Order: sequence, then C-alpha cells, then structure tokens
Amino acid sequence: MTDNALMTGGDLPTDPIPLLTSRVPADQIPQALLVALDAREAEKASVLALSQELMNNLRPELDRIASELVQRSVQGMWEKRAEIYQNLHHPKG
Repeated sequence: MTDNALMTGGDLPTDPIPLLTSRVPADQIPQALLVALDAREAEKASVLALSQELMNNLRPELDRIASELVQRSVQGMWEKRAEIYQNLHHPKG
C-alpha cells in the first residue's frame, strides 16, 4: 500500500497491531534504541528545565501583574460600594 492510499482513504492493512505482553530483557533491546531512548529522556529533561527557568524568570513580572489586577479589582469594588451608599443617601429625582 502506498502513502497515497492512506491519504485518499484506500485499503487499510488488515494485520492487527501487535501488543507487547511481556517485558523485554534489556540485553535484547538494540543498543541504538537504548541510545535513542536516553537521548529522548535527556531532551525531555532539558525542555522541562527550560520551562522551569522561564517560569522563574517570569515570576516577578507575573507577581506584579497579579498584584496590579487585585488592586484594581478592589479599587473598583470600593468605588462601586461608595456609589451604592451615595445613591442610598441621595436618591436621584
């Protein structure tokens, strides 16, 4: 079957996908595969470390933004409360 057949909805293989049902001993895993898996794990660790470093570098800015948002929200709530009290004591019309 060609890649074209897959893209156009042609005949799909009928062979079932094999399932691994037992643990493969390490000495039976090809060295190239072990090296590739180790490289993949190292790449994952590197990406996670980069993510952590970026978050640590952004933390002061995120804290500042959060603080400003809270202050504006509380200020807005206080102004709305003052407006409600003012309207209670000085009804319009």
